[in-house]
Parts: sequence; C-alpha cells; structure tokens
Amino acid sequence: MTDYNNRIFDDDEILSWIVNSLSEEEIDTVHKKSLVPFYDQIWVKGEGSYLTDRDGKKFLDCTSQAWTSNIGFSNPDVAFAVHEQLKRLQHVRYGFPTIPRVRFIHKLSKITPGNLKKIAVNAMGGSGAIEAALRLAMINKPGAEHFYTYTRGYHGSTLATMTLSTRFAGVTRFRSWGHDRVSRIPYPYCYRCPMGQESEKSCHLECLEFTKNMIDYGSIDKVCGILMEPIIGPGGHIPAPKRYLTELRKWTEKNEIFLIWDESQLFTRIGHWFSSDYYGVIPDITCLTKAVGGGLPMGVTIARDDLKGFNSAEEHSTFGANPSMFASGLVFLNYVEKANLLKNTREQGKYITSKLKQLQQKYDIIGDIRCPGLMIGIELIKNPETKEPANALCADLIEEAMNQGVIFGHMAPISSDSGKLFRNVCKIKPPLIISRDDSDHILEVFESALEEAMDYM
Repeated sequence: MTDYNNRIFDDDEILSWIVNSLSEEEIDTVHKKSLVPFYDQIWVKGEGSYLTDRDGKKFLDCTSQAWTSNIGFSNPDVAFAVHEQLKRLQHVRYGFPTIPRVRFIHKLSKITPGNLKKIAVNAMGGSGAIEAALRLAMINKPGAEHFYTYTRGYHGSTLATMTLSTRFAGVTRFRSWGHDRVSRIPYPYCYRCPMGQESEKSCHLECLEFTKNMIDYGSIDKVCGILMEPIIGPGGHIPAPKRYLTELRKWTEKNEIFLIWDESQLFTRIGHWFSSDYYGVIPDITCLTKAVGGGLPMGVTIARDDLKGFNSAEEHSTFGANPSMFASGLVFLNYVEKANLLKNTREQGKYITSKLKQLQQKYDIIGDIRCPGLMIGIELIKNPETKEPANALCADLIEEAMNQGVIFGHMAPISSDSGKLFRNVCKIKPPLIISRDDSDHILEVFESALEEAMDYM
C-alpha cells in the first residue's frame, strides 16, 4: 500500500521532467498542441538580471520577463521562502488567513500612500485586480455603472478588461463585453498632443478640459469612475504630466467620481513604491500585479480605508489565498527595502536616461525618451518634423540587440481601422538590481543595434 505522506519519486526522476533537455520532437509537437503561440526561445535558467537559453547563451533581460522579475531571476531569498512554505502548506480556501497572508497585508499597508489601506489579493494578476476595483467602486456608488478609460491604455485580457483597454484593430478576432459601460477619453500624450499643442509651454490642459466636458455633458449614465495608468505602459511608456493628474484629482473629488489607477507595471519600477510617491497625487483605488508577487502570480486591489469592502460572494478565487504567493510577495517587499533597490532604480534609471539623451543629439531618429526610474521608453521616428513612427526600425533594433545578447521590449501595437500603426517604442526595463556595468552594457548594445537597424532602412 502506498504511503501518501512520503515521497514516491526520487530526485532524478523529478528532475528528468523539469530540468533535462527537451528533444526536438517535444519542441516541434508542443506547438501543434498548444492553443497559444510560443516564442522560439526556450529559457532554462535565470540568475540575477540574466537568462540562459537551451543552447547556453546568456542574455541581459531588459524586459524582466513581462516587467515582473524586479529583484532578479531565481532570487535565493524568494526561493527559500517558497520552498519552506510549500513544505508546510501549499493551498487553502480563499477565506482562510495564513501566516504569510496576514503579514503580507500588514507589510504592504505600511507602505501604501495616504489612506489607501484596505487590500484584496488574487492569484490571477492584473485583470482580476482591475475587475475587483470596478466592483468595489460600484458597491460604494450604487446606481453608477459607467467608467471612463484612456486611449492607448491597457488593463488586461478578460472579456471585461479588454473593453477597458485600447482595441487592437485587426488583431483581436472577437468583440469584448460591456461596451455600453465604457467610454474613452484622450490620454495626455505630450509628445503627440491629442489637442494639437506644439509644446508644454502652450498647453493649458486642453485635453483635461475636453475630458471634463465629455463626462459632464456626454455621459448617458451615472459615472462611477475613471480608470487610468498614471504612466502608460504597453501603449508607449507615456507619463501623464503631474499638473494634469493634480487637476484631474481635484475634479474627481469635487464630482464624487472614483479615480482608479492601474499601476501594474509601475510598482517599484519607477524608483518609488507607488506612483503617488512620485506624483504627490493619491487615487481612491489602485491596482498592482507583475513584480508585487516576487515572481509568483499575484494581483492586488488597494482602496481607501473608508470604503465598504466586499462580501464573500463579490470577491474570491480558488487560488487567491495561496500561501506560497504571499510568502514570495512578503520577501519581495522586504528585499526591495533592505537592498535599497528604489535608490538603485532611480540612480541607474537617471544614468541610462542621461546617456540616451546624449545619443538623441547624435541620432535624430530618437524622437523622445521618457519615464522615470527603470521604466524607460525610447520613441523612434523617421523624421523629426513629421514624427512618423519608425516601426520597422524599432523591430530591427530589438532583433539585433537580441542577437547581441540583450533583450529589449516592444510596445503593444496601437492601430486604427484606417491602417495607421504605432509600434515604435523600445522598452528598457531591466531588473532593479542592475549594476553600473550592466547599464553601460545596455547602452553599448542599444547604440550598436540602432546603427545596425539604421543600415536596413
């Protein structure tokens, strides 16, 4: 009779499943069996800021694998915590607290800005956190069910959060749900001002006045909230001006409209815990994912402490109380603090950005360099006068950098039914642990790859 309390496989047998090299047949057939597409690259190891593929080649990863591994790959403290937790307890139902769950919530609530002190956590990620935020807003404003979101924004891939996001014209093959509950407003994209302003000096926040008028006079239903990325990520790395957010916050408070932030990519990456620490503006609700779980799946919804919370039917998920997820997230919060990574993020980000601005003087195809900390976006253009997006150049640069052992990110495709396409922002978002030598290597490869890509034009 099998003793289910003891191991039934030896180490080598388990390692043969998860570590031993894949055969070509396994690789070929998995593409046929998978419902989702795969990249050709197969990663087998990560350490610090570097990934190693199945051929043994190392890459400095400036995407942190979907902007998530902020404290590096295979962080030994996270690995130890998860291992120890798994030995003790690997799963509980959503309503049950565990030691790491209680301590994670306490730790996070100590660093949240202002009165953002109530927390709900899921194991699904950003989409789950966003949907929880919308439900919470509707609970606290009965009868209001309409939301405004921004052009170029991205908030997830569920049927509801796809509606909240910019539509990828010609890419998605179905219509998402809830279009009667969502309206769009223009994002304050200063490099390509939606109101036609030529410079920030001539700007009088016309885009905000347009938004106010649209909500005041164009809404057919009672407005519940405005959902936004204070710094747009997938849609082009676009930081909202501080004065825009300041005035928007005053207006939403006056009109009792919830301001909901999506900080999925921003938490710690901009050199601050929260965007509020950078902007000095505090929303009513904010949402996190990506790095906050320390590399494990996690979505977090954080709300004002005076708002009503959920009942057990309104927010729960099967794996949302995963003890290992909380253990990993708890180590992440403490690691960022003890290793002083927010300071390193600001310093390395400032250094890389300053060097990129020097390159901008040399290459006029570098149109704009933006975002704080290690959330750096470089917008490439064909012509400084027309600002026509250099989409092919950007793709070639990223491919050439990959050949040279550095992984840069690509913005999401922003397209229209008329055929206009923007995919011309190269992302530099490495783990927050990078050194000055890493930064110099990133800059060296960026310029080399840019020159190679220019030769293809």
